[in-house]
Amino acid sequence: MNEITLTINGKTVKGQKGDTVLDVCKANDIDVPTLCHFDGLMDVGACRLCVVEIEKERRPIPACTYPARDGLVVETSTEKLENDRRKILELIFTEHNHFCMFCEKSGDCELQKLAYKYQMDHVSYPYTFPSLPVDSLSEYLVIDHNRCILCGRCIRACSEVAANRTLDFSQRGWKTLVTADMGQPLGESSCLCAGACVQVCPTGAIFSKFSLYKGRTDECEQISTVCPACGVGCELKVLVKDNNLVSIEAPDLLGTKGNLCKMGRFDLLRQTQPRITSPMVRNKEGQLEECTIDEALRVIAGKIKETDGSFVGMVSSKLPNETVSLFSKLIEGISGTESMDTLDGKSYRVINEGVKRYGDDVKGLDIECSIEQILQADCIIIVGGDPEKTNNPVIGTLIRRAINQKGAKLIVIDPLQNVSPIRNGLRLKINTGSERFLLNGLAKILVDKGLVASGKANTELVEALSQYEAGKVAGVTGVDKEDLIKVAEVYGSAERGVIIYGEDLLKKGDPGLISSILLLADITGNRENNKLRVISLKPNANSRGAWELGAARGIKTHKPKGLYLLLSDDSNEITEELSSWIKEIGTLIVHACYPSSVTAKADVVLPSPIWAERDGKYVSMDGNVLESRQVLKPMEGMLQDKEVLAKLSHELGHKL
Repeated sequence: MNEITLTINGKTVKGQKGDTVLDVCKANDIDVPTLCHFDGLMDVGACRLCVVEIEKERRPIPACTYPARDGLVVETSTEKLENDRRKILELIFTEHNHFCMFCEKSGDCELQKLAYKYQMDHVSYPYTFPSLPVDSLSEYLVIDHNRCILCGRCIRACSEVAANRTLDFSQRGWKTLVTADMGQPLGESSCLCAGACVQVCPTGAIFSKFSLYKGRTDECEQISTVCPACGVGCELKVLVKDNNLVSIEAPDLLGTKGNLCKMGRFDLLRQTQPRITSPMVRNKEGQLEECTIDEALRVIAGKIKETDGSFVGMVSSKLPNETVSLFSKLIEGISGTESMDTLDGKSYRVINEGVKRYGDDVKGLDIECSIEQILQADCIIIVGGDPEKTNNPVIGTLIRRAINQKGAKLIVIDPLQNVSPIRNGLRLKINTGSERFLLNGLAKILVDKGLVASGKANTELVEALSQYEAGKVAGVTGVDKEDLIKVAEVYGSAERGVIIYGEDLLKKGDPGLISSILLLADITGNRENNKLRVISLKPNANSRGAWELGAARGIKTHKPKGLYLLLSDDSNEITEELSSWIKEIGTLIVHACYPSSVTAKADVVLPSPIWAERDGKYVSMDGNVLESRQVLKPMEGMLQDKEVLAKLSHELGHKL
C-alpha cells in the first residue's frame, strides 16, 4: 500500500508515500502559502513561508521539504505561524525594491498577492535595499535584480527544465544576485532564451521584452493551441487581449514537450514585418495594384487557362493538413497530375528513398521512434545537424536533460567543430562528405567486436561491410582509429541508444546516409515496438503531415508555364536555388502573409492569415496528430487560405 494517513488541522487526510507535507496539503485543498515552491521543481525550503507545526518537532518546519508519513499530526495556520509569515513577508519587502506601482508584474505577482492576503499595509523594519543593476542586454529577457526575492526558482528551472545551467547565485549575504555564467550579462552568456525562468518567476524580477505592460493574466483570454515553429508539436497557452498577443507560456512546464524554445515563446510574438492586406494584380504598367479578391481570382483563372495544363504548385509545410490537402487537389484539378511540392520536399524524398533502401517492407517515417525516447536514452548520436542552431531547439533541451539527469553519453558527428553548446560528449570532426564512410565503418567495428543483436551479423552484411576496415575509415574521415572504436563500443554497449540526424545531412541528397543510420540502429537492436530508435529533424511544423498527404512528390516539369506558390508566413524559406528557378516561370501567383522578393516578382499576390489567425490539424515529427486553434481574428475582409482555394476552384469550374 502506498497510501498514507495524516491529521492536518484536526482533519484526517490521505496522501501517497513519497509525498511531502506540502504535497498532501495541496492534494487535500489545504492552503499553505509558498514563494520558492513551484510544482515539479526540486524543493529547497528557501522562503520559509510554508512552515508548519508538526507534533513532536521542536520548531516550525518547511512543509515543502518535510516527508509525509503515516500518523503525522500537522497544523498549518496557527496564530503564531500566521504572525511568522507576515514577518517574513515584511523582511522580503524591506530587502529589495518592491514598489508595486512601477513593476511590470503588478497584478500578477505572487509576492503582492501574499501581501494583500496578510493585509500588509506597513512594514515593521527599516528598508535596507541597495540599488542593484538591471540586465537588459538579452534580445528577449530582462533581469531586474531589484525585484528579486532570491527564491531560486529561475535557477532550478534553468537546470531542471531547460537543462542548461546558465543561472546561479553569485556573491553572498545582501550582495547575493542571480547571475549567468559567473557574472556575464544574460545576452552574452550561454542562455538559450528558453524562457522557463520567466514562467516560474513569482515577481517582476525576470520578464519578457515582448510582453511588457501588455496586460495582466486576468484581463486576457487564454487559448490552448499548437506551436507552429517546428515539428516537435509543443502545446502553447496563448494569452490574448483585445485581439492582440500578450504572451505565450507552456501549459505543462515539466512535461516531455513542456518547456518551449525562444521560437515558440518569444519569436511568435514578434510582428515586425508589414502585412499583405489586400489582393494585388500587376497592371499594364508593370506595377502591383490592389483589387478585390474576386477580381484577383478571375485574373488567376485566366492565366491558369493560358498555361494549357503546364501549371504546378508549391506549398509551405507550416500550413495545416486541411489547407495542404485542398491545395493538392486544386493543383491536380488544374494540371491533371500531382505536379506539386513542398518547400522542404527534397528532404522528404531523401529520407523516403533511404528508408526504402533499408527495407522494402518498411512504411516510410513510421520506422522512427517518438521523441520521448530521447529522455530514456543512455547514448545519443547526433549526425549532420545541430538542434540548438536549427529549427528544433526543444530537441536540444531533451538531449541535455537526458545527459544531465539520466547520465546519457553524447556523440556528435559533424564536419564542424562547434556543433552544439552541449558541453560534454565525444565529438568526431570528420572530413566533409565522409559521413557515409564513417557510419558504415562504425557498423563494421560493431560486427567485428560482436556488439550486434543476435542473428544480425549474417554473411551478406559481413560481405557488404568488408571494405570499411577501421584503418581505412580513419584515413578517409580524418578521425583517429581509437576514437572510432570508442564510439562504436559506447553505442554498441548502450541499451537504449538513439540516433538523431538533421538537415545538414539531408541537404547532401544521399539516401545511402539514411539507410546506413537505420542499419546501425537495426544491428544493435535499438528498437522500441517495431520502431528503430532513430529520429530525423523535420524542418517545419507540419512537414510530416504534408509529406504523408503526398504533397512532396516533386515537380517533374523543369520549366512549367505557371506556378502557384502558397507561402503563408513561410517567406524565409525561399532559397537562392528556388528563387532562380522561379525567374524562369511565366505566370507566378504568390499567396503569402508578408511582402518579399518573391511577391515582388508575382503576377498576382493574395493575402494570407498568419499562424495565430488559422486553425487545423498538424502532424508532429513523431507522428502525433495535433489540433491547432485560431487565437486571433483575421483582419477585416481577409479570407482563410482554404476559402480562397475553394473560390478559385469554383472560378475554374472545378469542385473541391
